[in-house]
Amino acid sequence: MHLRKPIVVNKTYKPVLIFKDGVELKECASIQEAAHYLKGHTLCTAMPYRHIIFDETWIYEGIRYRFTTDPEVKKEKLKEMKIQKKALF
Repeated sequence: MHLRKPIVVNKTYKPVLIFKDGVELKECASIQEAAHYLKGHTLCTAMPYRHIIFDETWIYEGIRYRFTTDPEVKKEKLKEMKIQKKALF
């Protein structure tokens, strides 16, 4: 399945698209906004940061959520995580 990928427009707007069962649900301005939105949307107690950053499928109560972002945003975030030694490598 081909999912639309957003493109970074400026330094503050680093969009993330959220897909619910293959249908575009919402476009958020950042990874943090996407995680907060999903937490409220699903009423889940944890925010799926890792799934958003690594473009992994997140399954919650039988519903599949997918995420896309600009590859440059992903690369920048992974570099930042590695510097902060938060990466799970």
